[in-house]
Amino acid sequence: MKLQNTASLLLNDAITYLDHISPAQYGNAIDLLSGASIGQHTRHFIEFFQCLIMQAERPDGVIDYAKRMRDKRIETNPEYAISCIRNVQEKLGQLDLRKPLTLECSEHMPGSEMLWICTNIERELMYNIEHTIHHLAIIRIGLNLVSPEIPLPSHFGVAPSTILHRKKSACVQ
Repeated sequence: MKLQNTASLLLNDAITYLDHISPAQYGNAIDLLSGASIGQHTRHFIEFFQCLIMQAERPDGVIDYAKRMRDKRIETNPEYAISCIRNVQEKLGQLDLRKPLTLECSEHMPGSEMLWICTNIERELMYNIEHTIHHLAIIRIGLNLVSPEIPLPSHFGVAPSTILHRKKSACVQ
C-alpha cells in the first residue's frame, strides 16, 4: 500500500468521530486532556498535514511545523474539520515522495540554536502518520469521556506495530 493511501485511511478514522460528535462535545476542554479539547487535538494533526503539503510546494523545500495556521474553525467545527481532511486527502496523491526537504526546527528546545535536518516528503509523511496515530489515541480517551456512544474501529489510535504484536501474542497463548 502506498504511504499516501495509509495516511488517507488514517484520516478516515478521524472522520468516523467527526461525523458523530456535536460541536459542543468537540470544542469543550477536557480536564483529563490537560484542558485541551478533542477539536484542538484534531486541528493539530490536520495542520501538520497541511503544513507538509503547502510548505513542500515552496521552492526552498523548507518545512517548519511551528508555522501552522492554528485555525480555530478546525478545532470548533467538526464539519469544517472534515472538509479540511478531504482537502488533505485529495492533495496527498500529488506528493512526490522523494522530493528532498529541509526540516526547520525552530522550537525544538527553548534557548537553543535553530536546527536544520535533511529529510524528504516520504519521511515527513511517515512522521505525520505516526503523529496522527498518537493524537487519535488521546482523542479516543476524550471520546470515551464525552461521547462514548460514538462507534470507533478497534484499530483507532493504535499503532500498526502494536496491532501486529497483539495478534502474534494472541496466537502464542
